[in-house]
Amino acid sequence: MSRLKELSATGNVAGTDTVHLHSVVLAAGSDAATLIVKDGGSGGTTVLTLKAATATTTAWEAGDSDGAQLNTAHATFTGTGPVADFEYR
Repeated sequence: MSRLKELSATGNVAGTDTVHLHSVVLAAGSDAATLIVKDGGSGGTTVLTLKAATATTTAWEAGDSDGAQLNTAHATFTGTGPVADFEYR
């Protein structure tokens, strides 16, 4: 069963759990936004970078039905007021 989580600040998506990431939607706020997702926590390997222009959204969806397996999935934001929605299991 999939879980949903919304983040608006830098942090781990699901604590230190291993997750299978299925999709991410990034919504920019009052300026352009960037979302960097890392495997292995804040010091881990960058596996996904999403960019959205001011007041727009952009999305990513896994090409595999199992999703992308990440250990301690970590999200880092830039911009003013960005929000990201994660679907994972």
